[in-house]
Amino acid sequence: MTDSPSKCDDSATDSPSESDDSTSESPSGIGDGPDDADPPEDAVFPNGIDLDVRQLSALVSNHAVWLLDADGRVATWNERAAALTGYDEDEIVGTQYRVFFPSESRETGRPEQLLERARAEGRAEDDGWRRRNDGDRRWVREVVAPIRDDDGDGNGDAAVDRSREGSSSVRVGVGCGEESGHLRGYAIFVHDRTTEYERERELREEKAFTQSVFEAQPDIVYAFDADGNYAEWNDRVPEVTGYDEAELADMAPLEFVAPEHRERIAAAITRVLEEDTHVTAEADLLTKDGTRLPYEFNSARITDETGTVLGFTGIGRDVSDRKARERELREEKALTESVFEAQPDLLYAYDTDRGLIHWNDRFEQLTGYDTDELEGMNPLEFIAPPDREHIERAIERIMDDGERVTEEGRVLTKDGEHIPYEFNSARITDETGAVLGFTGVGRDITDRKIRERELERLERLNATIRTIDETMVAAETRDEIESAIVEAFAAADAYRFAIIGRVDTGVAPDRLPWEPQARAGIDADGVENVRSSFVDPTDDPDESPFETGTVHCYRHLRESDVDERRTDARDRDYGSVAVVPIVASGRAYGVLVVAARESAAFADREREVLQEFGGTIGHAINAMAVRRLLYLDTVVELEFESTDRQDVCIDLSARTGCRLSLEHVLPLTDERYVYYVTVGDADPERIRSVAGDHGSISEVRRIDTTGDDSHWEFVVQGPTITGLLADYGARMRSEVVEDGVASCVVQVSPDVEVRDVVETMTSVYPEMRLVSKRTDEQAVEPRGDFRRRLERELTTKQRTALEAAYYGGYFEWPTRNSDASEIADRLGIARQTFHQHLRVAQEKLLTAYLDSGETSNG
Repeated sequence: MTDSPSKCDDSATDSPSESDDSTSESPSGIGDGPDDADPPEDAVFPNGIDLDVRQLSALVSNHAVWLLDADGRVATWNERAAALTGYDEDEIVGTQYRVFFPSESRETGRPEQLLERARAEGRAEDDGWRRRNDGDRRWVREVVAPIRDDDGDGNGDAAVDRSREGSSSVRVGVGCGEESGHLRGYAIFVHDRTTEYERERELREEKAFTQSVFEAQPDIVYAFDADGNYAEWNDRVPEVTGYDEAELADMAPLEFVAPEHRERIAAAITRVLEEDTHVTAEADLLTKDGTRLPYEFNSARITDETGTVLGFTGIGRDVSDRKARERELREEKALTESVFEAQPDLLYAYDTDRGLIHWNDRFEQLTGYDTDELEGMNPLEFIAPPDREHIERAIERIMDDGERVTEEGRVLTKDGEHIPYEFNSARITDETGAVLGFTGVGRDITDRKIRERELERLERLNATIRTIDETMVAAETRDEIESAIVEAFAAADAYRFAIIGRVDTGVAPDRLPWEPQARAGIDADGVENVRSSFVDPTDDPDESPFETGTVHCYRHLRESDVDERRTDARDRDYGSVAVVPIVASGRAYGVLVVAARESAAFADREREVLQEFGGTIGHAINAMAVRRLLYLDTVVELEFESTDRQDVCIDLSARTGCRLSLEHVLPLTDERYVYYVTVGDADPERIRSVAGDHGSISEVRRIDTTGDDSHWEFVVQGPTITGLLADYGARMRSEVVEDGVASCVVQVSPDVEVRDVVETMTSVYPEMRLVSKRTDEQAVEPRGDFRRRLERELTTKQRTALEAAYYGGYFEWPTRNSDASEIADRLGIARQTFHQHLRVAQEKLLTAYLDSGETSNG
């Protein structure tokens, strides 16, 4: 068969042909062969028709080519086909075309479909997987063309005439359909496109992945070209901005930014395009409706493989929540710091190396260190050396065991001052539990320590006074009382010495000098120094403790501005002095001077206790004078006559015209007394009415009636003659009032200045006059010892209960004139308490009587 032109007119356009570019592809996908193609190689079909396979290979040199017979079996192929499929020629010749397809394609009949379409249409193309001999797969583009006998009509698009002499011509290609000649077989042109397919697949997957990430991004994603034209955006952009797709396509980057932020964002865009590959900037995003949203834009430059800048892309994130949180944190921080700085206590924080890392202004003010000095200082540097050991242990408990610790210690300031502080500290940890250090608050407890110290001193003072009270009860003379007081104070560790001086009442009343009577812990010279410095008024007599009646305290004497005081305090080692007036019912008996070791002693509460103690001493001295009247062999009796109706008995008699006799007076308090009175020649109801309306009588009770006499119990309040006499250790011996005229007998100790008593009585009661004065020699009777002993044994409460029961008619028989509840009410105590006091008093009375032997006398 000689070379001749193809008889198919359209072969120039649709069949493989020669070309200067050996790597280009025709529209059919079959590449053009090179000019230096291999020499022709004959292909012989089983029916005797020869076809030049090498010439086909030359036409499509980069394709695998094989020929099939009319039954679809492989007749021959070129070397590229063998390389593509992995089969040897002896293995593949005679094998069905379908062997090259994977199983899923064979199951769907794909090979047969391709051959059928090629036979019917003159050409079939397919992109798909083909199976190699080793099981591997290759992605190919395949063109199947039918081979038919040439019928001479010249309608074939591509024809090859290479038959030997005597053989028929054949045509291959489009246009050689069923009607064009007898089908002799098929030509298969296969282009291996596995590499391109994989690359395209990877690109598709990468694009799909990028697109999915792009669209799944909750933030806005954008891309602008180098001229600032909007190139790409995700769905979040129109959702957030409110612009539609068409509007977005024409917008520039700065149109989305609030006007005041545009200059800053323009500079950021310039930087990302010209200088920095990545830029982060914050600005308010301006939406279509004018809403401003705080956004953070992270942008990056877009370049191609040559480095040419194509534009920029980025992500915009709504930072409204972050901004709100930052604002909250700023506000919280501002609040915390304002509280931190407003805190009057010390605030501190240390790291794990115990370096000071945070503190407030109060810390600097207290310690005296400036900021540069405080940075990194160890906590123990601020603690007084004696307290460092237990503070160190407290820090270890905080850091090692996680305890919240409260500990006391003295702060050591830069200038060496020691200030008591209480520290409340806790460990600092992060969210993972890692220990970062410790923090705490230090509170100045100077005032608390002062109060605690005051309470300690007050307790010691009360303990000393309790000891003195017990001694005063047993003392029989004033000298014993005064000695017991000074010795008790001097023996107590808190005090250095004590002095008691007596007032000389015989001098002018505008000045009451005192004479030292008892002292302990100090010599005579020291007494004179104390007297001149603290007791004797020097500048203003009206400021003396005698005139004011109040305790005078002198503190911090070792640092006193007065040389004499400072020198004496240092020489005798005392820090403070209290001058306590001894008074009772407005009458001065003397003064007690007590010196304490501490400079801050005798604070307010101690002063109050000493004030009360001075009154207690005065009353004890006064009560002793009253008791002495019971034991004296000689007393002074003063008889007065009075019509002064300030006296409740005189006023009551004058109102009722009765005869009244005061039987006994029982003191309840300084200004509250129980009068036991017998009234004659008067209607009891009249007495009850007048007494009940009297301003000085708070309670009235009739005890008994005997004949024309009635016996009464009056509770009298306010200043009374009885109270006035008690101030001088005197007592009312008797008082009888007839129609408002009273005759009173008063007993006074011989050592009492009678003139003072008379002047006081007549000045308070102007309508009272002294009738007579006499000395009464009382008979010495054995019962005197008995009474003295009984007085010593009975307490005031027991004696009061006994007297109230006796004069209140509690012991009357067969019918009591008063029951226990009534008497207890008068005394202001519980019924059970009255019974207890009365029983103990009766026991002491009987013991004193029976043990004295007086039963044998009578």
